[in-house]
Amino acid sequence: MSKLPDIKELLSFFPEVEPPFTLTEESIQHFRQTNEDLPFDLVFHFIENWEGPDEDEMTEYFPCLKLPKQEKYQCLIYYRTALLKYEYIAATIDTQGNLISRKVIAGTNYKDGFILRSAARIDEDIIIHIVTGVMDPEMETDIDPEKSQLMTMEILPDGQILGFKDEETIPKQ
Repeated sequence: MSKLPDIKELLSFFPEVEPPFTLTEESIQHFRQTNEDLPFDLVFHFIENWEGPDEDEMTEYFPCLKLPKQEKYQCLIYYRTALLKYEYIAATIDTQGNLISRKVIAGTNYKDGFILRSAARIDEDIIIHIVTGVMDPEMETDIDPEKSQLMTMEILPDGQILGFKDEETIPKQ
């Protein structure tokens, strides 16, 4: 009888990184060069359980990093690729590996004829600052500043991730 995967085994694929740091579209290149792929049994037992059914059979997950361990949770950040969707996901888990909360914090996504690109900056206080730019394929410029948004997320002491949209969009250039 095969043994069930252990959460410690999964955590070993995520190097611990002290904030501050920034995650952009290009950051995945660094993670792909320095981190190992996750074995299928760990993806199946943990991440696919947290994520639910895959949107398509091409969906893949790649380990990026973990934040310093907190009393009640551990925060992992992994990269999820699916059809027309590339996302950095922050997931908080308890000591048994049960999902507490998960949020998309950065990535590239094609939605309703627009390309949404976002980057995340995680500061020393574990506050996640996200900027999302919208690219309209019909426009001559890359990003439409009028459609760009700022968002802030915070990880609470119990591991819940809360997000707050900023009241203003990014000022026009």
